[in-house]
Amino acid sequence: MTAPLAPNDVITIHEVLPDEREPKTRRKLLFFDRVKVFVLLAVVLAYLTALKHSQVPIMSWGEAIRDQLNAKWWIIVLACLEVVRQIHNLISERVVRYHGFWTRRIWGGWERFWGKRNPWLRFRLARIVRISIWLLIIMSLFSGLWGVNLTTAIAEAPERLLYEPFGSRGLPFFFQIFVGLFFGMFQFIGIFYLLSRGGIETFMPQDIKTRFTDVYGQDKVLARVQENVVFLDNPEVIESKGGHVPGGILLWGPPGTGKTLMAEAVAGETGKPFVFVEPGAFINMFFGIGILKVFLLFRRLRKLSLRYGGVIAFFDEADTLGNRG
Repeated sequence: MTAPLAPNDVITIHEVLPDEREPKTRRKLLFFDRVKVFVLLAVVLAYLTALKHSQVPIMSWGEAIRDQLNAKWWIIVLACLEVVRQIHNLISERVVRYHGFWTRRIWGGWERFWGKRNPWLRFRLARIVRISIWLLIIMSLFSGLWGVNLTTAIAEAPERLLYEPFGSRGLPFFFQIFVGLFFGMFQFIGIFYLLSRGGIETFMPQDIKTRFTDVYGQDKVLARVQENVVFLDNPEVIESKGGHVPGGILLWGPPGTGKTLMAEAVAGETGKPFVFVEPGAFINMFFGIGILKVFLLFRRLRKLSLRYGGVIAFFDEADTLGNRG
């Protein structure tokens, strides 16, 4: 008979079983995630081809496409890189050793390298890279519209976008319009939007590591919850046989008994997103903010449910929401 674990030993369970919590293969991508880059490149190519055809009407559409592919060779390069990336994703979704090699050796080393850096520095660099990529895409479209190369388009963008439409007063006049519209819209829309953002946290399936093995001391309740997990796995089969899928489970108990942990474990076992709603999420001093939060919450739940086939929403201290006394 083994000796009972000390309280400090229980905390190390996440360190003992890290590999068992990680998926063996890469999570399968949705169809939209596989084709969205190709769709974007196709839209850019179609726009540039239509622009070229409008400038030279005697040129056929086939010649216009070939001309743009020769001139904008980077579209072909990006398409080839995306094909390689999708092949890599398909192999990672099916081969365990291939996914483990890239996860632990390649990306694991990269994460360890960046883990030693300042988090604020990582955030700033990632934001700069994203903004730079979008600016390059937008400037590429303007270069095709203006008939100049990418470098010239970037250099002439302020003059073409600001001074030419508004004349010599272009820059000051543009900022006057922008500031006026911004503060005008912020007074009516921005304040309500900012007030409706707090109190609700969303965790994606890949970020949830909690499982039923982490829940201790509630065996009977855990067994009842596990029975309801079957409804989340195959709801169509149960409804086709005349059954009814429950819309939720009420967990009652004093603080510290594991209600939040059990709800998070359900999300981890089923691979669904986990939405945590704080007790005071719908309480606000301004009229209409609570209704707006409810609308945005159910809109988010509906979107996550359609994308992942279900969602786990946990309303902490639900009695405060339904209390009328």
